[in-house]
Amino acid sequence: MIYLKLLLQEVMNKYKKAYILGIGGTGMSSIAKYLSQSGLSVRGYDQRRSYITNTLEQDEISIDFQVENIVYKKDTLYIFSTAFDISKTNLGIHSKKSNILSRPDFLEELTKDKYVIGVTGTHGKTSTTALIAHIFHYNNENVSYIYGGVTSFSGIGGHYGINNKILVLEADEAFGTFKSLHIDDLLVTNIDEDHLDYYKTYEKLFHAFQAVIENTKNNVVLNLDNSELEQMQLSKKAFHYSSSEKSDITLREGAVISHKGVEFLVETSMIGKHFKSNIAGAILIAYLNGISIQDSLLAIKHFPGVRRRSEFIGIAAGVNVYDDYAHHPTEIEATITSLKNHITGKLFVVFQPHRYTRTLQHIDRFKSSLQKADESIVVDIYPSGEAPIPGVSSKNLDGENIKYIKSMRAVPSYLINRVSSGDTILTIGAGDITLLGPQVLKYLDEKK
Repeated sequence: MIYLKLLLQEVMNKYKKAYILGIGGTGMSSIAKYLSQSGLSVRGYDQRRSYITNTLEQDEISIDFQVENIVYKKDTLYIFSTAFDISKTNLGIHSKKSNILSRPDFLEELTKDKYVIGVTGTHGKTSTTALIAHIFHYNNENVSYIYGGVTSFSGIGGHYGINNKILVLEADEAFGTFKSLHIDDLLVTNIDEDHLDYYKTYEKLFHAFQAVIENTKNNVVLNLDNSELEQMQLSKKAFHYSSSEKSDITLREGAVISHKGVEFLVETSMIGKHFKSNIAGAILIAYLNGISIQDSLLAIKHFPGVRRRSEFIGIAAGVNVYDDYAHHPTEIEATITSLKNHITGKLFVVFQPHRYTRTLQHIDRFKSSLQKADESIVVDIYPSGEAPIPGVSSKNLDGENIKYIKSMRAVPSYLINRVSSGDTILTIGAGDITLLGPQVLKYLDEKK
């Protein structure tokens, strides 16, 4: 890997161009923005236009939508998403060249000469990374950050800070990306069963998390309310947050947390106990990096949240519409439960499963989570590049309180006869389900 380290030094000091393959993904778009702000001329490719590609173009990052336009050049750094097959492009015959890197390889080398504050966990890592970055910036610490989300305060989650030695980074467990990162401080929100298409067994997933924790150079912050983290045997000291009194930060009833016997009120626009837990973790790791709890709380009060995390889309005919990225049963249940506690009318959920492998692994848990709503609708699976698995379909989720509707286009007309003023509709999933909310609002406006 020595040549990669030399390469990145050349890129930042000599090369002036970068090309991002799969630039429309949240993880790749944040790298594109980070590199663009560092001074590189950034271009990229994606299959289709989206909110993210439109936002990047507003930041003067050019995007190709025809794969034929991808041409290899020696003076350009190419970074490709792990889910992107470069063999199907003109870069295929050059794939062994030192200026063509996968996202994990790029991040591994990027983290070698930074003080990295990493955030990982099966659930909540994007929102928590964004919150930590916001806490630093609100307190005039212009650190760099890279996370796979979009916020109203900074747009796409990539930023090249004035103090580029500090990097707040979402450390993703998918495809084993986090295993090769060089992390100084680490916050772990939880461990849950996911990405078994890559890890094969839960035990391998668990041990991957444990290895990353053990390899962290300095501070480790763990959520003890997660049973897997609470039971994990470690050879190093860790700091904790949870509802337990033995934690460094304790979550108390309501919106209260405590530290060393002192209680603090948390004011936030974010909905749900899971967000309160993430907030506690963010406060603790910021505290270990010199930001007082009071200063963090003031930043949190002004944090608008991450797009597609219980995001309020709008209201029409008295019906509220929310959108959320959740695509794992645990996340779905937490989001539904939080919204149910927040609203007064009925909750209608429209869910788009993400990937055939995940649907197969969690079919019963998906049913259980979706049945927490007053009524749920499931549409066809968003494959995210996966080939279909025989016998695996959204139809498998159809049942008590859950209705299968093949096409999203048929959903608004179905809902119009079931919702009333005061009810709430939640669109949920990691695919293109996010496009449905505005369509539902338009339909409600026109038909009621």
